[in-house]
Amino acid sequence: MGNIKDIEQTKRTWVVAHRGFSGQYPENTCAAFEAAIIAKVDMIEIDVCLTRDRIPVVIHDHTLDRTTDGTGLVSERSLSEIKKLDAGSWFGAEFKGETIPTLEEMLLLIRGRVSVNIEIKPECFESSAPADAIEVQVCELVKQLGMADSVLISSFQHSFFPRIKKWHSDQNITASLRTAPLEEVHQSEEYTLNLCRKLNAYSFHPDDNLVTPSLIKKLKANGIKTIPYTINDEKRMKQLIDWGITGIITNEPERMWKVLRT
Repeated sequence: MGNIKDIEQTKRTWVVAHRGFSGQYPENTCAAFEAAIIAKVDMIEIDVCLTRDRIPVVIHDHTLDRTTDGTGLVSERSLSEIKKLDAGSWFGAEFKGETIPTLEEMLLLIRGRVSVNIEIKPECFESSAPADAIEVQVCELVKQLGMADSVLISSFQHSFFPRIKKWHSDQNITASLRTAPLEEVHQSEEYTLNLCRKLNAYSFHPDDNLVTPSLIKKLKANGIKTIPYTINDEKRMKQLIDWGITGIITNEPERMWKVLRT
């Protein structure tokens, strides 16, 4: 489903593919995205960083070492240098030649086919707020491609969200893009609720360990969805579904579909 409003009408827990179908394919690659679409996920979660020449690319780490045959910081390599790297062989020989996609390439690949959760990495936050800051580039690209109804933006760096709201105001765009704070540290339910209200969050994306039935209920009562990461265990999936979770970010979307069907 390419539209978030359509997903909302399904009345079931959303299947969100973490970095694409990353359990069976190299994460954040076109192969993983295509596999996730074939698996009929509701949404694909991706990560974006900036290159040295300030192009948003889809990669989780701020370094190249773990998921490519390159080394060093993403921010210290140009796009042309990054495009020469192999982003598939580390996962399996059959994926040799997979490259790091730009955000634009990824969005063009999935546009009209599935919605996307774009996580902006906190390492990319710039206190000086330049005109081509990563959050500005994400918003402009989404607008250019007409994908506002298909995009949800999340980050551990919550300071991105007021800037995103300001960008929409400066552009005279009434409805801001959907946003979601990520959290990995335990906070009180009241703190979490106040944070989401302050940021006008569409959803809250906590580490799985932070999720409780009470938190889900409190957020839901205030119109805020809960979409935790990263759950691959079938028993835990079932428990969260029984608790009324909005969506589950998983490396194994086919496994989650199995749980939903049974």
